[in-house]
Amino acid sequence: MVDDAEIQRSENLARVINKPTKHPEPVLVSDKPWEGDRAQAWGSVILEPDGLFRMWYFAFNTSVPRSPIDCGGYCYAESRDGIYWEKPNLGLFEFRGNKNNNLFYSFAPDGKNQVEVSLARRRLGLPAIDQQGKQIGILNNADGLTVVRDDDEPDPDKRYKLFANMQDHAMQAAHNKVRYPDITAAQVLEAYAVFGQYMDTSPDGIHWTRKPQRFTDSVGDYMMVLRDHRNNRWWLNDRSRAARGARNASLRISADLTNWSASEIYFDHDEENSFGSQFQWHGGMTPFNYGNMNLGLLERWPMIDMDGSCELICNRDGGPWRRVQPGTSFLAVGSAGAFDRVQAYPTHNPPLRLGNKLYIFYTGSGARRDLGCGTPMSMGLATLDVDRFVALGTYESPVPGLLVTKPVKVAAGQLLLNVEMMD
Repeated sequence: MVDDAEIQRSENLARVINKPTKHPEPVLVSDKPWEGDRAQAWGSVILEPDGLFRMWYFAFNTSVPRSPIDCGGYCYAESRDGIYWEKPNLGLFEFRGNKNNNLFYSFAPDGKNQVEVSLARRRLGLPAIDQQGKQIGILNNADGLTVVRDDDEPDPDKRYKLFANMQDHAMQAAHNKVRYPDITAAQVLEAYAVFGQYMDTSPDGIHWTRKPQRFTDSVGDYMMVLRDHRNNRWWLNDRSRAARGARNASLRISADLTNWSASEIYFDHDEENSFGSQFQWHGGMTPFNYGNMNLGLLERWPMIDMDGSCELICNRDGGPWRRVQPGTSFLAVGSAGAFDRVQAYPTHNPPLRLGNKLYIFYTGSGARRDLGCGTPMSMGLATLDVDRFVALGTYESPVPGLLVTKPVKVAAGQLLLNVEMMD
């Protein structure tokens, strides 16, 4: 009932968004020195076959000068119920001289993840190190972090895949003179040479090659890669240069993670949002298969208010993506003082089913701005009963509603109807 594709006739019925129930407090917060002053999603949660929830997430430590590891990094946590999370001591990367932390990925300058340096500089006809001895054109920052468990992968050493928008952060020198006071315009161009979408692999989600391979160009800082299981292909959700404004939501498709279709914009700026001056589509669609169709969560980026919420979107194979109820939030921001007052964006994965509940993990942003790093962020959890994304109902109307579906072929011996009768 998310769309009208299987409805033949409908009278006196209204489609209503069923909003998920939020856990009242964040389920994961920044409480470790290497996490600094905010933890945020920009990552993924996977429910393993043995029932273990696993989370890969961003953490920023902005209270210290930026360096490849001292600015925080990319962390790992796990849980048995999705509410109480542990941050295991992985012992992989040093933070201020100590490896007792849950950092699972790093751009520390040990040479392991600098495979793109010579390639990028060679494209520009430059030596590996510039005349001033600075390493420009190295990978030292990632955004749009996505981790996928790929059960179709024949190589067990590549079972887990990490996708991210990777860059040399020196490309941001024009916007950050304090952190990069001596970077020249030529060096900024060199830094841009490595900017792109990358993939790394792991047998267990913990130990990565740290030799990420670039597979396509980047537009902006936003991206995620999710599996379209029904069609045995991949979705790359990012932004397109062909948009009317800075932010938009688009998809590219690939069967092999190497060859990608042209970017197709599904949500751009128009009269509704005053062509981006009131709000924009942040980029995130989080597409996922659900039954015989596809659903997603479209991220709204506020320009004049604090409503960084998500709308429910849907798609039938071969057709366009559309908003189920334009203007109505599915995953909404919290009330005044809540940890998610400003923003509620989902992690880069489909809702996870546990029993008869769907678990939706999300980044919650608060309204405080006294930390020197923008809004504080933490991880929230919202749950929804299975198959309860929307309802068609009459509610208080005295006139009964009527719904007639198109012919349905029942292959099993039983037909179940999802109906609630009200007095």
